[in-house]
Amino acid sequence: MSRVVLATSDLAFEQRVRSAFNGELNGELQRWLDADVLVSDPHGSAQHLLSLESDVVVFGPDVDPDDALGVAREFDRTHPEVSVIMVAEATPRLLEQALHAGVRGILAPEATDAALRSEFMTAAAVAQDRRAARPPAAALVPSRPSSVITVIAPKGGSGKTLLASNLAVELARVHPGEVVLVDLDLQFGDITNALSLMPSHGMGDLVDTVGDLDAATVKVFLTRRGDDLFVLCAPDDPAQGEVVTPERVEQALRLLAGEFRYIVVDTAAGLTEHTLSALELSTDFVLVCDLAVASVRGLRKVMGALDQLEMTKQRRHVVLNRADSNVGLNVAEVASTIGCKIDVKVSSARAVPLSMNQGVPIVEAAPRSPVAKQLTELTSLFADVPTKKKGRRS
Repeated sequence: MSRVVLATSDLAFEQRVRSAFNGELNGELQRWLDADVLVSDPHGSAQHLLSLESDVVVFGPDVDPDDALGVAREFDRTHPEVSVIMVAEATPRLLEQALHAGVRGILAPEATDAALRSEFMTAAAVAQDRRAARPPAAALVPSRPSSVITVIAPKGGSGKTLLASNLAVELARVHPGEVVLVDLDLQFGDITNALSLMPSHGMGDLVDTVGDLDAATVKVFLTRRGDDLFVLCAPDDPAQGEVVTPERVEQALRLLAGEFRYIVVDTAAGLTEHTLSALELSTDFVLVCDLAVASVRGLRKVMGALDQLEMTKQRRHVVLNRADSNVGLNVAEVASTIGCKIDVKVSSARAVPLSMNQGVPIVEAAPRSPVAKQLTELTSLFADVPTKKKGRRS
């Protein structure tokens, strides 16, 4: 059990909590209440509670809900990894206020021991997950200006997610802890499947955060993949993706760019408002198409649109996926149509859809395959990639 601090002067409530846990909490439970500080200085109260190394803060039944909400808002703004519980009657008005203040749960004063224990355990688990997802501070200081690499394609099925996921994994192998992958296909993003992730948080949580975002808040919403890579996942529910605003996306990307060396952004097909927000902040575009005529013509239109939007300062890297397909077009014809050279050609391979279905990037599943080497070639456009040792699986 995590460390729990009871903000209450109600000794009977403390005894109830200890009884509910059958004495299991021992030194993990503390009680604190300075009513004057709580009322007059929410920030000072939050800082004091943090000094007690609390993971869960519980405002007892004797604490005025407005005072508790004031401190809860301070936690939500500066330390969202701390779970806050209020003991109060859950009126509709209080439920709405608590939601906006980041309160984890409201416990009825007459709640049973079983309900009390369940609420505390859930809050503690959330706090532990959020702390684990928070990257180490030492890993968050980029040694050089950040690169924001946005992967775009005119049509779905061109291979954006394949490229974005493998690029991020390879960059993280070279620069562990300095790479974050953002799934900006907010309705049908597939990064979680491509990397076999089970996120607790993601882009959808940006909607529930009141006011301006800060770096600490965004980092709590990241999902960790191993020790090297962080991922900001798309919502599970497409409807939730619809309410994520381009302004929120821009805020999140700016904050991540201040913390990580590489930000790789996977996008929805075409040029959505959210994609345009990412493109505005990008240092590099990875433009993707395959040998289908519609895909090639679509890419030409995308590049024309970028010119019209005066997005010409960013470096452009063109990737031709399934470049060895025998469908009537060749590489030279594609380059001529889009008016730009092809930087990386990626071959077709049965191992590619297999790796996507298994949730293991092909640069890890088959690192010596031609496709993996071609994807490593893409990575080398952004970082010096050391040769992998024989037999190593990154």
